[in-house]
Amino acid sequence: MSDQLTHVKSVFHKRFAHLSSAITNRLWLNAHTNYDCDVLLTFPARVDDNVIVWFLEKFLQLEPDVRISIKYHFTTGVYGFYLTFTYERILKGADALQLEKPIKQEFGGGYQIFLFDELEFYQGVEDEDKFFSTQERQSIVLHLLYSMRMNETQLLNGIKFKVDQSLIQRGLEKNGDMGVAKECFQAATDRFYTKALCLPAAYGVYIWYHTGQSQELDDKLFVINSFLNIIWATGFLIFWRRRQAELAYKWNTLDMEQLEETRATYKGELRRSPVTDKYEPYYPVWKRVAFRCLVTIPLLMINLVLVSISIVLIIRFQSWIDRQLKAGRLPSLMSLTELFPKILLALVTTIFDDVYKRVCRWLTDKENYREQRVHDNQMIAKMFACASINSYLGVFYIAFFTHKYIRLSDQLITIFVIKQFWDHVKEAIIPYIVSNTRLSVLIQMSKKEHDRYTEREELNNHLKRILDQWNTSKQTKVIAFNPCDSLPSFETLSLSQAEIECLQPKWQDLYEDSLELVVQFGYIIFLSTLFPLAAFFSLLNNILEIRTDAFKLCMIYQRPFSQRVKDIGHWQKIMEYMIVAAIIINCIFCSIRGVFRRMVPGLPFAAEIFLLVCIEHLLVLFCKTIRSNIESVPYWVRVEKAKMEYRRREALKKLECDALHNQSHGNDE
Repeated sequence: MSDQLTHVKSVFHKRFAHLSSAITNRLWLNAHTNYDCDVLLTFPARVDDNVIVWFLEKFLQLEPDVRISIKYHFTTGVYGFYLTFTYERILKGADALQLEKPIKQEFGGGYQIFLFDELEFYQGVEDEDKFFSTQERQSIVLHLLYSMRMNETQLLNGIKFKVDQSLIQRGLEKNGDMGVAKECFQAATDRFYTKALCLPAAYGVYIWYHTGQSQELDDKLFVINSFLNIIWATGFLIFWRRRQAELAYKWNTLDMEQLEETRATYKGELRRSPVTDKYEPYYPVWKRVAFRCLVTIPLLMINLVLVSISIVLIIRFQSWIDRQLKAGRLPSLMSLTELFPKILLALVTTIFDDVYKRVCRWLTDKENYREQRVHDNQMIAKMFACASINSYLGVFYIAFFTHKYIRLSDQLITIFVIKQFWDHVKEAIIPYIVSNTRLSVLIQMSKKEHDRYTEREELNNHLKRILDQWNTSKQTKVIAFNPCDSLPSFETLSLSQAEIECLQPKWQDLYEDSLELVVQFGYIIFLSTLFPLAAFFSLLNNILEIRTDAFKLCMIYQRPFSQRVKDIGHWQKIMEYMIVAAIIINCIFCSIRGVFRRMVPGLPFAAEIFLLVCIEHLLVLFCKTIRSNIESVPYWVRVEKAKMEYRRREALKKLECDALHNQSHGNDE
């Protein structure tokens, strides 16, 4: 009996140890990373063999400088193309993307748009491993892949590839997949905002501590808190604008011109472009306008009405619960009865969060915008409109109509504690457990894929023959710039880090993270006069949020493609408008709470309204004046840019003089 127990214990220990290694996500320590790869392209598990062969042949035909390593992923039963390009081709891609790279000191130093025909001017261009960062290489490779266009019309498994149509763009429309790494501008934003929260958190705790001693002191603290919040919010946006200019300067994106490339999911009828003279998808504007008028606006209105009705009903339910408890008709249950509607409201708003985000994504995708910038702006507008109703309606209803400020404080505590705690569980803990459990199960089942791999021996041999023939033909050609570029290869039996990451869920985007920050910013400037601890709870949440985001990027989700930007885009404008709204809202709160009537006894109502309107206009003018009179680019950045431009001009003059001297010397000879 003891031997059986020992055997069972041993088996259990082995299985638990294996599952634990997956749950703690340590498998990547033993993974192979010896692939010369910048982008990984995978195919669906049950795709026809001829599709894989066709894509391989097209890659080699349309882009001779592509470098491919093919690997069969036993954990999922899919083939992966590990893609990169020769260094010479990557340099030409940098020229096409107009990346800024450092100039040698003898030519003026600083940064300049990269030109392939002027390689000798750039610092470190000879070092293939260090000249481009990982983000730059992946952006270039992605651009080169999207630039691969069909040279003839072909039909593959019901998918029609037309002349001049992007091979990758068309292929990704049918369940293709890519995964690479990313660097986020959002992370800098989060850290800067969290540090800035220390100030309102400090004076918020001070005001909360002294509130309730006397009505006169409460009124003075209310006015001081309102004014400090407006000044803090305005200063935060000003200093952030300067900070992002510094970061953009360090990352060489300050003066970048965003290339408006066609989005991968943009669909439309192929027409010859009058600019590029190539076939490009065209989508009529009237179809987009019709969809917005007939589908987008009605759906958003229905969503907002449902959210509003649900929130108001729950608040009325809270009022009924309070009356029943006061009359003794309901048991207290250690305050659980009173807390139930608050928790219900937090859960309902969380559910509506997920619903409207999905609806906004679907609507924006269906509106089918060509440029990513326009797509982002439309997505931001929809999500912020829905989030404003979902997040602020309940607390504004309590503040403006019920005037029960103790209940408002309880509701805000519920939002900052329960709702944000659940967000961390939903965004990090649950996906972590699910993804790693799935990874463990797939690794256990990967033994069956070995049998499937042997069944596809004919396909494997065919792929090897294609690569061998291509390598043989390439060896007869000489690559002038770098003769050491690797040739295409076929790999089979190893667990790569990229293969493990392919099993992880995709990182959606930064919309939700940015939206969460902006909504929290609104809670502070709109409602911290009624709930002074709003900034303090936000600070605690953001400290945890920074680590949670890092944990998600490193341990849970696939690393997404990066995008070079110089600022946070429309979010900056939204927060500027929110400050104006905060000034109006706080003036209304002053009137509702009777602050001015108590501070100036006998003040007529009309005079009070006139005074509040004047104060509101003066504060708006004050904020705009400060914002417009402080430079968005720091002085030292402007000086450094001027120095670089001066050195560049001096170097150009020297080069011109040397050229004239050499020319005159040649004529004398």
